[in-house]
Amino acid sequence: MDQLHDIRGDEHIQIALRAAGVDHGAVASWSMAPLTHRVENMTTASLDRVHGVMDDGSTWSVVAKTLQPASASPVFAFIPVEHHEEVLEELRWLNEPDVYRSDLGAHLPAPLRMPAIHGIEDQGTDRVTIWMEDVDDVAPWDLARYRRTAEALGALGGQWCGGNAEQQFDLRPRHIAKMFFGKIAHHDMPLQAADQFWASPEIAVVADNEHRHDLLELAAAIPALLERLTLVPKGVCHGDATPDNFREPAVGDIVALDWSYAHVGELGSDLSQLFVGRFESGAASIDDVEPIARTVFDGYCAGLARTGAEVDPTLIETAWAVHLAIRSVFSALILDHRPDLGEDERHDILQRRAHVARFGIDLALRTARSSEAPHPSPHFSN
Repeated sequence: MDQLHDIRGDEHIQIALRAAGVDHGAVASWSMAPLTHRVENMTTASLDRVHGVMDDGSTWSVVAKTLQPASASPVFAFIPVEHHEEVLEELRWLNEPDVYRSDLGAHLPAPLRMPAIHGIEDQGTDRVTIWMEDVDDVAPWDLARYRRTAEALGALGGQWCGGNAEQQFDLRPRHIAKMFFGKIAHHDMPLQAADQFWASPEIAVVADNEHRHDLLELAAAIPALLERLTLVPKGVCHGDATPDNFREPAVGDIVALDWSYAHVGELGSDLSQLFVGRFESGAASIDDVEPIARTVFDGYCAGLARTGAEVDPTLIETAWAVHLAIRSVFSALILDHRPDLGEDERHDILQRRAHVARFGIDLALRTARSSEAPHPSPHFSN
């Protein structure tokens, strides 16, 4: 679009300019393009960067995230009708704008912050667009950054441990048990009960000899682990703490994106996605599993301690183990949602997933066994 747009003209341009903090001149050109970030969330209709050039040559950019009900996603048609209501309740598409409208952002522990939100545009009954800061990311994901991020998440949970965050910020709980007794029990485990699944060459080459046996043992242990999970103190959780949802425009300035799953939940649960995320994308290698695991656990516990929250580290490890198992372990070798992958790409991602799953199986089984000991010690404490 190369014509001039006056700031008082097109409504979307006005919103974008306000989001970018531009209050002078006219727009010489602007464009909108999807972000390269892979979007798999059923409630995200689009995620775009809007970039423009003013008549004086200065540039600006903002991010426009458009949300929709899960029922508007093409994937919804493949979900059995009897599960529709449950999916809509779990994927509450207005949760993210509601969090941004709350004052949670003003109560985050430094250096954690939300992106600047400059407009929430209601486009009718089934579309809402959030216009937000386009946050740069300059820091590498080394162990120091993993620790900073984990410590910030620990401080977030610890700051509101035992408080009234659920009422103050209108954050509802999310129950990980629903995923186990739903998708995992009815899809993932039955699929992996068949001999032909494990005999498949692409699975046989990445799964170790004990993977199937240990996965079944873990499935049997989950109900008891879920019962132990009730002992873990609760606090504010980001809910989707994958590394892709964190930016550092300057080292130590931690901006958390995508608060659509923010809730009050078990302290330590955010570690599951922080740990897994870069293995899933391929940005981390299987040699990084143990160093990253130890770093995020120690960092999270340090963040809790910073707030004065006194929580038994074994309980943090329990929450991490259970959430990691349910979110990532049982589905690790299933790639039916990725028909876009070629043979080599499938092998690479399955190899990483199998390695992370082995770590998760061992952590969860060790947690299940240690829960019977009189004084179990956390595996990752110093």
